[in-house]
Amino acid sequence: MTDNNSHTFNPSTSGLNIIPFAFMAAGWLAPMIMFWLYVLGPMRPYDYPQGSFLPDLWFGLVIIGCISLWWLIPASYFRVFNFEKDGRVYRYFGAKVFRQFVPDGDLANRWERRKNPSHKMIRNKYSIEAFIVRTEQSESGHIVLLMIGIATAVHAWNIGWQGWAIFLSVGNVIVNFYPILLQRYTRSRLYSVLKRFGE
Repeated sequence: MTDNNSHTFNPSTSGLNIIPFAFMAAGWLAPMIMFWLYVLGPMRPYDYPQGSFLPDLWFGLVIIGCISLWWLIPASYFRVFNFEKDGRVYRYFGAKVFRQFVPDGDLANRWERRKNPSHKMIRNKYSIEAFIVRTEQSESGHIVLLMIGIATAVHAWNIGWQGWAIFLSVGNVIVNFYPILLQRYTRSRLYSVLKRFGE
């Protein structure tokens, strides 16, 4: 009898996975939403500058462009380039350390294996291929959020709210830029493993 999960990618189901998502929501998404509520006016604290800080029409077009990237990123972008194959550049920037703390990362999987010693995210060629697709989807989502975050930080800087611009930029690096590096680092390693199975 065939194992229904043998051809699938099996991410960790550990409750630890909620922690990175909570950090993302509390550390970056929530402040960005709060920033826009301040910009719109009704939620702005009394000690903030009064007046209209709404962006011009171009900003709406920029946001539409950012969201459109989900469909516009060419498939060739996701291929592993020569400089990525050994993963050295990503390890230099700390992708391997960052991998410890992400959803389905090293810590979550280590914890999962303590409860279920047979747990494996990757079981065979098919699960590797599924994992590769997942890295591409995740990277696309983070690219969209990264660009929206950059546009928001630029607007914050332009209206004189430099503190917001710096805070949102730092959060954007942690929540979106580093996950992009991690997806590319992971994908390069997955393709190396896939070659052992024969593509």
